[in-house]
Amino acid sequence: MRFAWLLGWAVPESWFVTQVLAAFPFAKHSFFPASPDWLAQMSASGPWDAIAGYSLGTQLLLREAAAVGGLTPRVALLAPVLAFPKEAGLGGKVKETQIRYLSRWLKSDRTAALEDFYARAGLIECEADNTTTPAEVLLWGLERLANDRVEPGFPADWRAYMGEFDALMDASVLMRLEPSIVCVGGATHHPGSLMRAWAADFV
Repeated sequence: MRFAWLLGWAVPESWFVTQVLAAFPFAKHSFFPASPDWLAQMSASGPWDAIAGYSLGTQLLLREAAAVGGLTPRVALLAPVLAFPKEAGLGGKVKETQIRYLSRWLKSDRTAALEDFYARAGLIECEADNTTTPAEVLLWGLERLANDRVEPGFPADWRAYMGEFDALMDASVLMRLEPSIVCVGGATHHPGSLMRAWAADFV
């Protein structure tokens, strides 16, 4: 089977791969960064047996739901994001001013900014990658997180999983807005537990 993964903001592929292989060792995996041309890259590399997005990747998938649905019948959203800023009222816990501050910090001290983000998000053992993702792509991603929103209402056959103790998104708010979301007990924003939950449901 062929899986396509759309990564979250600033998530190093080298770290994410280890999480994916632990949950889905039986499949062949391809990884796409959250970047302006993600959909073109993913479309050109298909077809896919399954597509999954993580964090920012989920918001990007939802914004292009019709196109994504044409690439595969099976889609999963891990740590789904409707809107990241708390002010949007769609489950985000991070204030817009904090996102803007992170953007400025990223320009002056990339490593420190990323390490702080990983710590706040609970991405254990994730290390800042200063070579793979260009700074302009990271800044583009922060602009998406600061400004974009998706209205509730996931495609009927898509699966969604989020952690009970997600530090960035409020599980109770999101589940009220989108009852199809599966809340994984004891889990955080870390993708590992969410992948395992999807793997357990995967048929």
